[in-house]
Amino acid sequence: MPLTLAAACGAAPALRGPIGTPAQPVDVAVLPSGAAVENSCGAQRHASLLGKDATVLETVLILGPVQVLRPGSIAAQDVQPDRINFVIGSDNRIANITCG
Repeated sequence: MPLTLAAACGAAPALRGPIGTPAQPVDVAVLPSGAAVENSCGAQRHASLLGKDATVLETVLILGPVQVLRPGSIAAQDVQPDRINFVIGSDNRIANITCG
């Protein structure tokens, strides 16, 4: 699955509601977490990326589902235990890596 980075604006990632409803901001702190969840996608293998500029993701081969959450981006509503979520801070650095 190719990794696609999209430019975003706004303050927080958002969840898209049912068709016809506007996207709602989502608190990335509510993404699934915990020891079992964190390792379900192999996020721990990418811990060395924490704090690095988000452009480093363009050089990393990740075989599996990936979601890049930038401030103002739209977050997937489904939970996929094998999906790696890279949470990008307002400074364009990788602030958190989660599964789900």
